[in-house]
Amino acid sequence: MTSYVGHDKPRRIFLQAFARDKLHHAWILAGDKGLGKAAFAQRAAHLLLNSRNAQPGFSDSQDDEAGHLLAAGSHPDFRLLRRGAKGDKEEKKARDNGLDSLDEHELARNIKVDQIRALQQLFQNQASISDYRVVVIDAADDLERAGANALLKNLEEPPKNTIFFLISHMPDRLLPTIRSRCQMLRFDPLEAEDMRAVLKTAAPNLGAADLETLVRAGEGSPGRALQYAEVGLAELEGIARQIVKSGDRDNSLKSELARKLSLKAATPRYRAFLDRVPSLIAEHIKGPDLACSMQNIEKWREASELAASALPKALDNQAVIFRLGSLMGGLAKEG
Repeated sequence: MTSYVGHDKPRRIFLQAFARDKLHHAWILAGDKGLGKAAFAQRAAHLLLNSRNAQPGFSDSQDDEAGHLLAAGSHPDFRLLRRGAKGDKEEKKARDNGLDSLDEHELARNIKVDQIRALQQLFQNQASISDYRVVVIDAADDLERAGANALLKNLEEPPKNTIFFLISHMPDRLLPTIRSRCQMLRFDPLEAEDMRAVLKTAAPNLGAADLETLVRAGEGSPGRALQYAEVGLAELEGIARQIVKSGDRDNSLKSELARKLSLKAATPRYRAFLDRVPSLIAEHIKGPDLACSMQNIEKWREASELAASALPKALDNQAVIFRLGSLMGGLAKEG
């Protein structure tokens, strides 16, 4: 069992509603990716599905029946809707290794309307072993239009003792009619202390220096920081910071980055590097060592545009790395 760190306000609002038996039937968990919204939904589901227990608790424990069934993905009163596999090949991979084994490009573009319609089988009967039925949609932003309309019908006429959790990274893009029928809980980036606590639990083997690098790079998002940890971002950021500091006039550091990131197998690391560089440049613009000049702002803007377009436009990896390196190196000459 792991404790849930941070997000005291949304947790307090939900637990007070539960304690007073005044639960809204639908909740939007709103905030950037990687903040812990899915973990919140999982713990809230466990609380509801274990509510017959005298002290159910807001946890991910597997020591009780509800927790055990949730962990196994077999609780009869719980449904988790996510994007499925894109095709037959990806479907087989998901069956063999689980849906989490699929990369982003192997997933369907949307949560399908048929996935929403399939919920009717759950709603036709009373809860099997719990006081509630719980549906988590991760993420509601991924619903195709027909699916969103089908969900809306359930929100307008909610099945008895059924609680919906709609995880949303961009709540403003949800249908206004869906937003109006839900209570919204907003999740903000975690403070550095909470980030350290989450990362120490999730990745206990991290060294002190790598931990601080990930706390800084995660920018309040433990999910993002853990993705960075998986691809060894700390090493790449160390090289990038050397470029900023020295200017790398002989291109040796940029060449080192290119060697590490140009192979196809390095694509996850390359993606993380692209994600991180604009923030690193912005960090140095705002830092005490460099003036926030218009030239530096232009470097950040160019880096952001290049990083965002590199993969969609299949730009040459080495050319992108060298250009981003030049932008970072240019920061060291100004101030």
